[in-house]
Amino acid sequence: MKLVGRAAVLGVCLFSGAVFGLTPGATFNVQFPEMPATYWAMESSKKEPAQMSITLPKNYAAAARFPLIIFLQGGSGGNGGRPAIVSAMTGDQDFIYATMPLFKKVAPKDPGGSIIMQAEDARYMWPFFRAMLAKLFEVVPNVDKGHMVLGGFSNGAHGTQGLIDESDGEVAKQFSAFFFIEGGGRLKDYELLKGKAFLMVSSQTGSKRRAQEIAGQATAAGALTTFLFEDAGGHTIPTKAAPAMRAWLIGPAMDTRLGPAQ
Repeated sequence: MKLVGRAAVLGVCLFSGAVFGLTPGATFNVQFPEMPATYWAMESSKKEPAQMSITLPKNYAAAARFPLIIFLQGGSGGNGGRPAIVSAMTGDQDFIYATMPLFKKVAPKDPGGSIIMQAEDARYMWPFFRAMLAKLFEVVPNVDKGHMVLGGFSNGAHGTQGLIDESDGEVAKQFSAFFFIEGGGRLKDYELLKGKAFLMVSSQTGSKRRAQEIAGQATAAGALTTFLFEDAGGHTIPTKAAPAMRAWLIGPAMDTRLGPAQ
């Protein structure tokens, strides 16, 4: 594991219980060279190690606790960064957020491979996701573990759904809220969403009906469900829906009556 920061911003690197330049508004990467190639590395044929990007809110303070959002990007999952939709949802205030990569058990170009995240990919990915989450807690020790949100767009939503289903209930225990943007329709165990805030977002008329079905199944299972439709004309992140997504984030997703399963 290697920490990579922006030198002009971060400065000091002392970890294992110490400080990694936790400057308000900073974004930094934590690399995991011991992990296998990410989906992004497979697709881009680049040999860059798996990495997690962490962004601190502009009002970050070491003495305070902050909710956490983890966002899984679409396509091949990217290689970290600062997603514009999460920035818009949070206003870069009040929340720590991170991006984590996707992992594929079988490369899409290999026999039996698929570009879509599958259940076997989620089972394969879960130990790496768990290790990254543990490292995040070590590097940024003041995460409010009672309010952690996991979600993604497209293949990132499929990855989120897969982690919920394929982690023996651990992801549902650790996270208090989930969101799917244009994906996640393969969820098998909706009961794992019971008592959780859940947001389902559709960005096109072609996906609206299926997204409503997913929202309905989540509601029937006992989730506190919000459905959003913003016609962006295709399979994309509907940026015009950001204010409504923010309302969900600071409202239902932060409801003090909700929290990780015990």
